[in-house]
Amino acid sequence: MKQLNNMKVYQYHKYIIIMVLLFGTSVCTINAQDSAVSKTELSVSYFLPANKVPYLEVSTKKKVGRKFEPVKNIPVSVYLSEAEPTNLLGKVTTDASGKGRIGIPASFKNTWDSLNEFKFIAQSDSSAGQESLSADITIKKAILTVDTTSADGTRMVTAQLKEKSGNDWVAIKNIDMKLGIKRMLGNLSVGDEATYTSDSTGVSSAEFKRDSLPGDQKGNIILVAEVDDNDTYGNLVTEKNVNWGAAVKPPKNFFAQRTLWSTRFETPIWLLIVAYSIGIGVWCVIFYLIWQIVKIKRLGANA
Repeated sequence: MKQLNNMKVYQYHKYIIIMVLLFGTSVCTINAQDSAVSKTELSVSYFLPANKVPYLEVSTKKKVGRKFEPVKNIPVSVYLSEAEPTNLLGKVTTDASGKGRIGIPASFKNTWDSLNEFKFIAQSDSSAGQESLSADITIKKAILTVDTTSADGTRMVTAQLKEKSGNDWVAIKNIDMKLGIKRMLGNLSVGDEATYTSDSTGVSSAEFKRDSLPGDQKGNIILVAEVDDNDTYGNLVTEKNVNWGAAVKPPKNFFAQRTLWSTRFETPIWLLIVAYSIGIGVWCVIFYLIWQIVKIKRLGANA
């Protein structure tokens, strides 16, 4: 019986030791992952705002622990088609956010007009302990348009992405687009969905459901169509002004009202009451204390 109990104790201790070892291994693995620093990664993106002058954005980052952090002061050279000196579009050094922008020089206009597909190559040579980096992206030439329609009281926002094919522009289907309204802190979707997919005719459409949204003094708002981080066409955005907002007129004599941002002569009544009440209360306490001191002196003189 005693031997059986010893065997049970032995088995129990063995299980405990195995659990401690497994737990310790897991903790060490997690700590190693949190402290691990990966190599710097380089990426390049294509942007076309308002179908005008395109530009490229390079980004450098590295994984520290479980999250990516930007890497600044990385010199990057960007080329068109091949990494040759004659194809150099420009050089840029990444900023504190790990990003840098390069526009397409005017000297490449003829090349740009003659091609329908482009390959951009970003390279960074090894320097100051930094390994050499390289990234590339292939983009097809495209344009993005936004328009509006209105029928039977229903207002619609439409957008279409067209790809350059030979000498023609061909509409592209099954492209996710964002249709929104430009606001101060970002774009607000015109409808209930975050993105809208183009149909067989290459058109994305959404019903405008933001009635009475404040616009400028004439009621104008800015509609925005956006193709975001597409593998084939990059990032495209275009805008259109429409008179679908509520006109917002600034009040007359804006600073002549009793508000917190007005002059001292237009201070709100409630604020005056609070301030004067505090001042009067403080002086009442002071006079009361002085009167008590005077009474104490009189009592001492009569004693």
